[in-house]
Amino acid sequence: MTLAGFVGAPVAASATTRRGLPPSSLRSICGASPARVAGATAPARLRMVAEPPPAVTAPVVTVAAAAELQEESSPPFRGRTGVVLMNIGTPASLSTDDVREYLRQFLGDQRVVDLPPVLKWFVLNLFILRTRPAESAEAYSSVWDPERGSPLLYHSEDLAVKLQSRLGDGFDVKLGMQYCEPNIATVMADYKASGVDRVVVVPMYPQFASSSTGAAVELVYRVAAKDYSTPYLHVVPAFYDHPAYIKSYGRLVRDVIGQGCSKFDHLLMSFHGVPEKHCTMTDDTEMYCHKVENCCSRLVQANRSCYRAQSFATARRLAADLDIPEGKYSIAFQSRLSAAGPEWIKPYTDLEFARLAQEGVRKLAVVVPSFTVDCLETLEEIGIRGVEEFTEAGGEELTLIPCLNSDDHWADGLIEIMKDSCPMGTFK
Repeated sequence: MTLAGFVGAPVAASATTRRGLPPSSLRSICGASPARVAGATAPARLRMVAEPPPAVTAPVVTVAAAAELQEESSPPFRGRTGVVLMNIGTPASLSTDDVREYLRQFLGDQRVVDLPPVLKWFVLNLFILRTRPAESAEAYSSVWDPERGSPLLYHSEDLAVKLQSRLGDGFDVKLGMQYCEPNIATVMADYKASGVDRVVVVPMYPQFASSSTGAAVELVYRVAAKDYSTPYLHVVPAFYDHPAYIKSYGRLVRDVIGQGCSKFDHLLMSFHGVPEKHCTMTDDTEMYCHKVENCCSRLVQANRSCYRAQSFATARRLAADLDIPEGKYSIAFQSRLSAAGPEWIKPYTDLEFARLAQEGVRKLAVVVPSFTVDCLETLEEIGIRGVEEFTEAGGEELTLIPCLNSDDHWADGLIEIMKDSCPMGTFK
């Protein structure tokens, strides 16, 4: 008799008796006398005579065997640390469609172009995205490598390889772009699948701006928040005055211009521009920005997050490292979106080219400290158009100093920046 039959027999017999089965059927079930059952005035008490099933003895599993079984069924947890080098992104190719998609994502970010939604839709779709993609594609073609593609992408890839070799197997270094590929959502999914439980996010922008660092941080947390098992995240803050960053750039600049800018008439430090409003909005007191004379000439509590003030701080540190006297270097801001619209921070780089040439500067060196890797804004805007603008204004020679890119000293310096920012034990 099966275990199910053994357990269910009394219930089955009782129900069958009520349905009036012949007494002989009961004998086969429980061994009761047919006569007694037939003549009983009260319900018969049924007695089980079937043999119980044999006891099942569970196998004895030792702790060691259980651990071995678990190891075979799932890979061991290693607790690796992910390092994401975040940058703005780049078109996938030189096609107008790919450039348009990149611009749509980039300019569609509310932190980049903070217009009212309806007005923004009209400006982007009826004006910018109709004409700018073809112009930008042509500009990209002048700096695009036929084999490796976008300089921003391949310089970043080279840096990631060097960081990985220095940090070792306990780390997983990846690129995470804010717009287009490789996007941060894919990176975070890969980390989860590979057992990375801590992620160090490195926005590759030395100076803080809402449109760059702010947009990167917001995107990372928005992606991470969608995961039920949200990983531990640490964001490396702006490193505009970190000694490792200053010394890494100082070494590159010195190799070109000589100590004290002895090989050139002047050094122009060109930073990426932002709308003035992006700076004033960082002044929580509303009593310092543009209300105090030369408000960006020093860092105080009120302007600690001001992009322009941090850029001036970088310039002062870099000039000191290079022993360049005041008057032999200047600061400007490039890449404003358009001449129309809101004011951008000044002075403008293109106008500074003309001013310096008119003042007698013949040999000009340009460094772009707000960029850590060369890209369209450095190689084309300064290295091609900037040269034309300077020489047309009367200058003779403009030399663009390369960005940090994947320089060995910069790879070491970036690890030092991460170590100083992260909790002890992250980088052992």
